[in-house]
Amino acid sequence: MTTPTLYSLDAADSLRQIVAALFQGYNYRLYTEGQTRHDLLAAYRRLLAVRQRLPEEDAAPADWVTAVQSELAAGEADLALWLLGLTNKTAQNLGLRRDDRGRYLEEVDAHIRSLTDAAPGLQFEDAMLLLWAGAATLSVRGSRKSTAGKTLERAFMRAGLSLLGLAEGADFWLNMQRDAEVGREIDGEIASRRGRIRAEMGLIGVGNQEVIEDKINRVGPGGMVIFDQLGPKSSAWQTARQQQVEFIQIRNNRPLTQLHDFLKDRLDKPLTPPPADAEGLNAAVAALPAAVFAPGA
Repeated sequence: MTTPTLYSLDAADSLRQIVAALFQGYNYRLYTEGQTRHDLLAAYRRLLAVRQRLPEEDAAPADWVTAVQSELAAGEADLALWLLGLTNKTAQNLGLRRDDRGRYLEEVDAHIRSLTDAAPGLQFEDAMLLLWAGAATLSVRGSRKSTAGKTLERAFMRAGLSLLGLAEGADFWLNMQRDAEVGREIDGEIASRRGRIRAEMGLIGVGNQEVIEDKINRVGPGGMVIFDQLGPKSSAWQTARQQQVEFIQIRNNRPLTQLHDFLKDRLDKPLTPPPADAEGLNAAVAALPAAVFAPGA
């Protein structure tokens, strides 16, 4: 398989192609990394533009700080935090208020100058740029990970259940909010002979076992959890068996076939068996209405 490059999560056709790949057990990150790199370079260009507006290297430290403080005031929320070397989450953890940013910048400036003066080989301005880029990288990757996960999870479940012959709003429901009957929101519910099967999905890789275990608790006995993959030593498999929760792994698997086999004897209506080969899966996904993959749907 050729490694994919640039797929936009804002384009229905891209979502269609990524979902088709997921049904074949591929790693979704191969399809989202190109767009992430695109966003990273856009962030770096913004930071370089700021640097070009700042005083020259031989300017007085106070002038440099004043210039950056002006950028803080004029910059968008994410850019302003990057110029402090922070992500939004880190700023929240530090309890840093907007009114504190100027003073915090002075502390960062003094600290980085002392470090670069004491250890020649890295200029102050380069050190600050690297600090900014590090914060931007964490922000962009974190945002992309969250966006990609939520967008692809909805598209996967909507497309998968539709291919099995189920209708949204009649046979299944997505993004169910908590209410008086159910105290926690859930990714989806599927009508069965004995009520509704609760479903959770997480494009979680190795090293995030606790997220999947939380989803096991959310769906409860008789529910199902769809995920990317877990490590061979993960205890989540045992937890799922103990709580009678169906586990459907995407990576290196046939998740749509497993989904069909799990649901076929639990629903009143007959299900459409999914194609078993790549050509058939691609054709079936290509035939789905565009609305199934509408971004934000």
